[in-house]
Amino acid sequence: MTPSNAHESVVLWLRDDPSRLSTLLALTGHAPCSSTLAVEDSALRAAYPIEVTPDLVLRDPVSGHWVLVEVQRQADESKARRWFLAMAAMANQHGPHGELIVITHSASVARWSLHVASHRSGGTRWGVTPTVLRLGPKQADALLANGPPELSVFAAWVMQNRRGPGAVDLARRAIARTEAIADAQLRQRIQWSILTVLHPAVVEKVRSIAMIDISQLPRNPALERWVSDIHAEAYGRMLLLALRKRSIVTTPADEARIAACTDPAQIERWFERAVTATGIDEVFAEP
Repeated sequence: MTPSNAHESVVLWLRDDPSRLSTLLALTGHAPCSSTLAVEDSALRAAYPIEVTPDLVLRDPVSGHWVLVEVQRQADESKARRWFLAMAAMANQHGPHGELIVITHSASVARWSLHVASHRSGGTRWGVTPTVLRLGPKQADALLANGPPELSVFAAWVMQNRRGPGAVDLARRAIARTEAIADAQLRQRIQWSILTVLHPAVVEKVRSIAMIDISQLPRNPALERWVSDIHAEAYGRMLLLALRKRSIVTTPADEARIAACTDPAQIERWFERAVTATGIDEVFAEP
């Protein structure tokens, strides 16, 4: 599944500053996690040739406490086994002091997340019950009222599929909240990110109400390269999965080449070739 702006924006802002996860949890009524978490490689491998890739893998280098983060915009039945595999892989490597946090804007997905990876076979119960961080309108209001202005991105994210007056009002308040940020460059980055996760109809209304011309809003080249890199990373994971589904053998060097590619267009060309290729050489072959 191709990652969307609404999905990648949350991953981006948590990857940028993992301490925001603890702030989000605290502001929405959950127990906060360590504020000194650092980003790690999100490709987790088990003893069998299985790879699972949560959206974020965070670990405190001092305490060893770890957190897996999944941004879940819709139900995905593959998570019934993949969440358990990811947790088992991390526990085996770093010990059992870790947790899985699922972030979603949907009430139905929040309910689904609590049970999809919990199983009972005969008298045996096994699986994972994650911490579910549901960001709905109530939580968005709490973020805007009590959270730092940098978290206005997450408040706007709540309204990603909505286009009514409520969505416009919350988006307007999210933009207004960014005015409290003294750093002009950071403020512009956050305003741009807010507008990219909103429905186009809401963006048009917010532009007129807040007198914002998105075409004139200064962009941050570093942020745009970062977004491009994250998209390339996600596409790279999809390419590797497609290659494995087609039983095309890859070497560590092949996988490193894919991981090092930061051009989504190039990965897309490789992906198109992978559909019909019989070997990795055909995938990488230049026209």
